[in-house]
This record gives sequence, structure tokens and C-alpha cells, in this order.
Amino acid sequence: MRKTTHPSAFVRAPAVLALLAASLLFAVALSYQPYGTFASPPQEPDGKVTHTVSGNTETWRIDEPNVKKPIIEFQQIRFQPGDQVRVTAGGCVQTGGHGKTWKRYLDPLPESDQLYHGMILIPGAIGQLPANDLSRFARILIEKGHTFTVKAITEPRKQHLWLGYEDDGYADNGYWGQDEGTQGQCRIGNGWVEHAFVVITITHGGTVPTGNVAPFDISVNTVTPNNPQVDDNLILFNPMWGRQITNRGELPDASQCGGGSPYSSPCTTQPTSEDNGTLCSLHGNDGHHNWAAGTYEGTIFWNDKSCDVCDDDYNFRLVRPDDAGMTTQNKVKAEAMRKSMKLEFSSDETIDHFETPWWNSFHEAVDRDGFSSANGMITNASGNPGAFAIVTGLISLDCPHSCASELHPVWAMAIRVKDDPSDETWAIFVRRFGDEGFCSDEQHYLDDLQGHTYSFRLPWRPGASSVGVSPATVFESELGQATAGMSVAQNQGVLISFTMPVPQSGEGEMVNGELHLKWTISGRVFQPPGTLSTATTRTTRPPRVIGTTTIGPQAEGEEPEVGFAQLVKGMTPAQRQTFDARIPQKSISHNKVPLSFAAPRQVAALPTRSLALRARRPRVRSVPDTQKKAKDQQKLDALHAVYGNNIPGFISGPRVLRPR
Repeated sequence: MRKTTHPSAFVRAPAVLALLAASLLFAVALSYQPYGTFASPPQEPDGKVTHTVSGNTETWRIDEPNVKKPIIEFQQIRFQPGDQVRVTAGGCVQTGGHGKTWKRYLDPLPESDQLYHGMILIPGAIGQLPANDLSRFARILIEKGHTFTVKAITEPRKQHLWLGYEDDGYADNGYWGQDEGTQGQCRIGNGWVEHAFVVITITHGGTVPTGNVAPFDISVNTVTPNNPQVDDNLILFNPMWGRQITNRGELPDASQCGGGSPYSSPCTTQPTSEDNGTLCSLHGNDGHHNWAAGTYEGTIFWNDKSCDVCDDDYNFRLVRPDDAGMTTQNKVKAEAMRKSMKLEFSSDETIDHFETPWWNSFHEAVDRDGFSSANGMITNASGNPGAFAIVTGLISLDCPHSCASELHPVWAMAIRVKDDPSDETWAIFVRRFGDEGFCSDEQHYLDDLQGHTYSFRLPWRPGASSVGVSPATVFESELGQATAGMSVAQNQGVLISFTMPVPQSGEGEMVNGELHLKWTISGRVFQPPGTLSTATTRTTRPPRVIGTTTIGPQAEGEEPEVGFAQLVKGMTPAQRQTFDARIPQKSISHNKVPLSFAAPRQVAALPTRSLALRARRPRVRSVPDTQKKAKDQQKLDALHAVYGNNIPGFISGPRVLRPR
């Protein structure tokens, strides 16, 4: 039996104003993903979860919460400082035993002083962390109907809902064999009381704060003049770290918060998740620490491609004049003499499937020489390296060594690969899934796009009076589930939108192609001298040699995948034969479904980009990637076949990769 500590002493004290200011920033900083969710929705038997949103209020209902174990957690139900939270609950539970054994979930009879109660912990409002014992929870019966204000965050990764259940034996609990219950407590009229449920109502604030933020809080960009708060998808637009906000552009560094980990308190007050990857961990490296979705625009450069046997990632670099999103650890891009943010996506998941003309040519250029040809395809109007781009991805710190910021995975990318009014060409791809490469064993999904639609806002060309679409425009989808459209507002921009579902697991729909625009400037319609064929005949690409590395001038020499590649490259011919025989072989499908556009729609104005548009904004959902883990296990087995239990550069240990 367990005794319950009454929580009133630690749930009702008001927060001081300074903490409230910090909490408000947190609410806005993750407003595009306000709940910091990095976990999949709970499946049976932990409860049936439903979710609704109305304005700034969201309601979560959990039917049949798991009562077969004392404590369960719901990582997708997250709280922010300043949230107003109200809890209701009811229903009945099977408590096991003999006879009539159902009891009320909130106020069971008899033994209502000790057993069979639903319990709750909401960090900063009800109960106390750590959530490792029911004595730190509160009985829902006591807290039901009250409204609580969530106070300051002390452990961001645990800022979610925890439920518990008091019992002295859990094995036979559940929702089976309905009866009227002990002393008839679960009968109502001629029927039974419903099964147990819990309803959590969360009302968020919407004030834009101005200070009291941690150095590594990802925040609304209030420094750059005329910078919209969000993009057209309600994802934060060119967001900055807290240090850049409070110190007018100063880049964050762990020394500013006592030299701790930048992804933990006190360096950040925000919930982060980690995706280390099993091979990366065995190689002795930390991995990725993730915040939320972000969209950046700036000048993009080609960087390099990781080796096939590592993660086969395509790597770009993005430069911005305000250094938004950079840290002191980010590398300087030599051509721009500014800090740069790395952009990464798996070619296995993306470009290996693409067959539209520009992406096909770019793929071949990378395979041909790795850098110079590919670099020459991303240039500005003067022909120099670097082109304007808009990119959406998961904001993270890549922490094998330096903890520099990056977007990984990239979900959407639009590169202006030809800056010519007669044939302004944009290379575009969009998806809603992706892993984080070598140091990753999860898939990261972009959830809650309004209408399942992702949009790019392309800039209006100065001096233009109108714009049209060239017939050279061509797009394809992977599964035939996507649709596309375009809106044009004079002197504002071109909005190109793609609607597609988000996968619940594994890989899913994606779109790739190129948009060709022709502009009218000073009464002159610029006509392209020629057009690309809309047919996408695939040329034969040269075979790839597994294990070689393609390293450009901006190579990340310290990254673990580079060390892994060198380990494979240094094998003897016999060792390499043993290794290659055991690693998974790449198999890429080439499904292509033409994606057509209706005529561009002329509108008076493009949509307003504001944080206040809706409470439920895009968020990140991260789930284990069983397919990638299986491939990593095969690679590990192949290394053990070559080196036994003493793999150079690896931590000695068991051969089987296990979940963290």
C-alpha cells in the first residue's frame, strides 16, 4: 500500500514576475510547436488519446488510462510556463480479485483513504518531479475542477503529463468483465458507469515577451527589421537563440550559462529531445539534440555528401546576414566570410528517388566529382557560388564535438538555381519525414500543418508588374497523394503550396521538381530563350563505391561518420569482402507521378504571417526508426565479423544495439 502526500503546499504558490516573463517567451518560442513534442502518441494499453483545439485552448482526453502499472507518461501532452490547466476525470476501473471488483477511478469505495485512486503529476503545477514514486503525485480527486498556472520549467524534457494509479497489485487491473462494482459504485440506473477517463484542458498565453530568456532558447526573431514571426506554415521564421535576442545578435555559447550542456537547464528552458543513433553512441560520440521546426532563408552553398556506408547525406550550408540560428561553434563559410548553418538530408530518402531534370542533373554532378560540378549548379545571377534559398527543417545541435546548430532533417527546400527574369528557376522538394543520418535511429515527422499543406513564399522581383509560369515547370510526387497550387499577389510574392499527408511511420509522400517563372518588367515580358523538356528521361548514373568518402572544401572532418568511413576505407581487401557481404544493400524505387498545377490564382494579398493565428501550430513527432536500426545492426555485425569485439575507435561492449 502507498500513502499519498497532499500536494497543496507546492501547487498553489504564484510565480514571480521575472519567471512569468521567461515563461511567456517559452510559450512563443515554441509556438509553432508549442508543446515541444518529440514522441509518438501513446498506443494501447496506456490509453486512448484524443485531442481538440479551440483558439488558444487545447483539450486532451485520455480514455481507459493504463491501470496495470503505477505510473505512465504522455509525452505529447506538454505544458509551458504561464499555461492555465484544468483537470477533470471520472469513470470506473476493474481492480481485480473476486466478486464485484470494479471501483470508481476518483473516489473508490471502500478503502478510499488508501487504494485505487487515479493520480496526476503536471510539472510546475501539480505534484513534484522526479516522477519516480506515487508519493510525488496528487490524487486527481483533490485537484479536479481547480485551475492551476504552470510555473517555471526546471526540467524541460519532463514537462509533460504523468498519470498514476494507487494499488497494491496491478496484474489483474484493467477494463475487462464489467460489473456494478463494490457496493454498486459503478452502476448508474440500469447500466454501468463509463470506463475511466481523464480530461486535461490547457489554455496558452499569446503575449510576445522581450527578455529573461536562456541563451539556448529558440525564439521569435525580434532583432532583424521587418522579419515575420512565422512563415506561411506558422513555423518560426528565421528564429534566433535567446542570447541573440537579449544581447542584440551575440551568438550563444555554453559559457554564458555556466558551461553546462546547451540542450539542458540552465542553458535552455525549453524541452529538447535527443537522437544519438546506436552506431554513433558506440563510436563514443554524442548525437543530435533537437528543439523544433524552423524555416530559414538566406544564401545556400553546396558542401559535400557523406559516404554511402555512413549515412549517404547531402550537406549544404546556409548563410544569413544576421546570423540567425547560429552559435559560436558554427563554421565560417569562406565565400561569404560569415557563420553558416549546415543543412542535411538523406539521399536514400530523397534525391535517389528524384527524376525531374534539375535534381537528376544535380545528383549526377555529385556522383561525378562530389564538389565542383555540384557547386557550379548553385550560383547567383553573377555566376558566383551561392544562391538564394528557403529551407524548413528540424532545428538541432549536432554534438559529436562542437554542438553547432543545423537543420537536420531538411523537410522542404526551394533554391533559386537560375536568377533570370526570363526564366527564374526554383529547384524544390517537400516531404514531412526524415532521419538525422549517422547519429540517428529515429524518424522525425512534421505534424499539424494546417490542411496538410506546406507553402513557400517566393519573393517578388523588383520592378515587375506581373509573373507567369513557363511550360518548362515540372513536378512529380512519389506516391501520387500530393496536390499543388499557386497564388500570386502583385508586389508581395508568389505562394506555391503542396498538400500531402504525413506518414504515421516509415517514409511517405514527397514532391520534387522545378518551377520556371517569367516576369513582366517595365511592360516587357521576358521570354525564356528555350525550355526544358517536361519529360524526365533518366540517364544512367555511375555505380557507387560503398565506403568511399566525398569530401568538399567545407568537410566536417571531426564528424563520426567521417571516422567510420576511414575505418571502412582502411580495411584490407579480405576484410572489405567480409564487411561488404554483411551490410545491407541499397534498394531505391523510382515511382514518379506527374503533379500538375492549375493556372496561378491572382489574389489581392498573401496571407498574414502571425503567431496568433491558431493555437495548434506545426510540431515535431519523433518515433523509433526500426528499419534504420536494423541496418545499423547489420553494419555493426559486419564490423564484428572483421574486427571481433575490438573494433578500432568503438566502445567495447555487446554486439546487439539496444534502445536507450
